[in-house]
Order: sequence, then C-alpha cells, then structure tokens
Amino acid sequence: MTTALTHSRETAIDVTSLTGAERAVALYASDMPNTRRHHTGEQVHNWIVQGAERLGTEEMQRRAVYLRGWQLLNVNNLVTPQIQARHEQRFPKARRLLLADQAGSGNVFCFDGMSDEARARNRAATVDGDCPCHGTGGIAVWGADPDASCEILCPVHSRAQIDAFHRARRAGA
Repeated sequence: MTTALTHSRETAIDVTSLTGAERAVALYASDMPNTRRHHTGEQVHNWIVQGAERLGTEEMQRRAVYLRGWQLLNVNNLVTPQIQARHEQRFPKARRLLLADQAGSGNVFCFDGMSDEARARNRAATVDGDCPCHGTGGIAVWGADPDASCEILCPVHSRAQIDAFHRARRAGA
C-alpha cells in the first residue's frame, strides 16, 4: 500500500509518483471547476486521481511530455504554428490548463510532494511537430545586424546541456 494515498479512498494511482505536468494534465481531464477559488488539498488530490484514472497512465504521460515541451518553447517564445495548433487541440481551454497547472503545483509543494522517481522524470519533454531546432539541438537566431546573429540551445532537445551549464555557473559563483 502506498503511503501517499491515505485520503478518501484506496486507489491504484499514487499521486506522489506523478510529475508536475502529469498532475496538470490529470486535473485538466478531471471534474475540477473552471473557476479560480480555494480548493482543499484533498479536493485537488482527488481530482488528480480522477483525471489520471480517466486518461490512463500512458495517455496522461504522453500528454504531459508534450505539455512540458510546449511550456519550454513557449517561455522562450519559440513555439511554432504546428506545435501551437496541436497544443490547442489537446488543451482547447487555455484558462483551465493554467488553473490545472497552478493547482498541480500547489499539490506538489503543499500537499502530496513528489517521489524521487517522479522528480527524475519531471523534466521530460518532447514536441509534437516541427521543433524550431529540427532535432539538431541548436536554434539559429537572426538579428537585424548579421554580426548579432547566433545559435541558442533548444530548450527541449538540449535540456541536459542547458542544465549542465547552469550547474557549472552556480558552482563557479
């Protein structure tokens, strides 16, 4: 028996074993209300379980890695029209997705926590479509001045390199 599921009912879903994106996807698929208001930790937990059961583990994880890839590209203003269209097909209610992501984050930090295994998978990301790096790991950035042009690391396909850079920078500081 898992220790994380001592709430209202026994279930096969261990919420602590879900990544942040998996929780957001599960909440999006659940009966969670579309309005922003205070929900108890137990309500959010139960909606995560409900959404995960509705989608099934495989589909929830598939949608979660696409969501994480979209988030990484979006925060860097690199989402292509094809990736955006597929994201909107998967999650047509943008506000609901935002609320689900916020509630899922709160669940991690304030209620259920996250297992080491889930934490290790938490950064998993991929794209469903034409990534701006075309699978090379580098994205050309063209400025008005040709001398200002450069190549940046793809936030999806070069995640390990980016993380290593930041670790080295922190170690040197």
